[in-house]
Amino acid sequence: MSPFLRFCLLLGSVFIFAWASPALAGPLAQATASATTTASPTATSTPSASASPTATASPTGTASATPSATGTPPTATLTASVTLTASITPTASITPTPTETATPSPTPTGPPVVIPLIISQPTPVGFGPDVFPYNINPLTGQAVADPALLERRPIAVKITNYPRTVRPQYGLSQADIVFEYYMERGISRFVALFYGNDVERVGPVRSGRFFDEHVFRMYDAFFAFGYADPRVLDYFETLGTYWTQSLVLDPGDNPQQCDPDVARWFCRDFSLITYNNLFGNTAAMQQVVSRRPIGNHRPNLTGMRFTSRLPAGGSLALEVRVRFSTLIYTLWEYDVLAGRYLRFQETIGYADTSREEYAPHVDALNGAQLGADNVVVLQVPYLYFVKTNTTEIVNVPLYGEGTAFVFRDGFAYPARWVRPQNGILQLYDENGEVFPLRPGQTWFEVISLDSNIVYSATDWRFTHIMPPDPEDPINPNGDNPPWGIYDPVEILGEGWDE
Repeated sequence: MSPFLRFCLLLGSVFIFAWASPALAGPLAQATASATTTASPTATSTPSASASPTATASPTGTASATPSATGTPPTATLTASVTLTASITPTASITPTPTETATPSPTPTGPPVVIPLIISQPTPVGFGPDVFPYNINPLTGQAVADPALLERRPIAVKITNYPRTVRPQYGLSQADIVFEYYMERGISRFVALFYGNDVERVGPVRSGRFFDEHVFRMYDAFFAFGYADPRVLDYFETLGTYWTQSLVLDPGDNPQQCDPDVARWFCRDFSLITYNNLFGNTAAMQQVVSRRPIGNHRPNLTGMRFTSRLPAGGSLALEVRVRFSTLIYTLWEYDVLAGRYLRFQETIGYADTSREEYAPHVDALNGAQLGADNVVVLQVPYLYFVKTNTTEIVNVPLYGEGTAFVFRDGFAYPARWVRPQNGILQLYDENGEVFPLRPGQTWFEVISLDSNIVYSATDWRFTHIMPPDPEDPINPNGDNPPWGIYDPVEILGEGWDE
């Protein structure tokens, strides 16, 4: 068989195998190939053949994304072209040598190129947004090991991310959903939702803020935190009995030493010479809150849609960078083999924002690098609740709707986030349909309306920008309502707090 025909058959078999195997139906494929052919004829004269196929692939792309403070989703376009050229030059000679070996040697023209692999096949089964089987977690779209865990409310835990000595934190890899937002004075913090499983150690647990209320109310969750500014606590008290009984607050008195053999709802690890030494156990927390008068029940958490089928119309997104300040910045890098984004966290802050240094962000609970099946960037108003020379308290009113960017399977999609009057945060595509997320963990990165967004080739960069510092102090006594100019009654209607 001629080398040219052998090359065509090999190429055809690859496409047939990819079409037949769902495991190869991912959006990105990185492939390198090498072939060696050996011939050992018994004749006294042996023809030898050599072939040198040469292939080059040159994808090119341009895209633009234009954010809008009015909430209109930016447009992102990508134009790509791939050119494949191949040449095969067979040569043959007759030699008297009894045994001859012919080895085709492909000639590489550059490093492997990661390109989308679009396969036509039936849409895989998905779940949501309205109906989920009893054993499917509506926050991940995945089956849980113990369906009984879904017969209770989630627990939202406030976890610190600064100073850097608090890393690696415990438990973040096991959360169903994680929100990260700018809290104050250049730092970010996490609110992690645990529903489909429990973790024996989560933290370090830190204080609550106004934004946390949006998360625990939307997901009907108990909220575990270490303390809060008195003005924040006063606001939590106005939410009513149901929500005040949903707070899981560190008792503070007679703190107990963390013991791996004893499940305590809160404990302190006094081996850590720092005030960031408060940790929790979500199973023990569930036992404590279940004894309260409000009880513990399975909430209605429908609203998200999950499918492994890649949506159409995305733009390549192999790296997603989110910078909250010169102190805190993050890289999400798409891992082709894992099929998800892996998280890298800064190791040093630079005044020059063009300089960046990262390290893998891992979970101390299991040593695994943090990752996400979906990374969603939300643009939300940021307001100063209190702003003086010594105090900064930020309000992030997650009401109504706004612009979002969804990253899954190495692609980016413009979207809309909507907070309904009752229920969890929802995402919609440009056609008004509920956006299909990849089954698994979702991280929400919450940035301001004024944030800077840059897209170049396959990389996305989001730079959070706070309102400018005021000339005069803002609300120094904390007398104004925490939602500022965003009155929830006007946006969500009467009964929004029921």
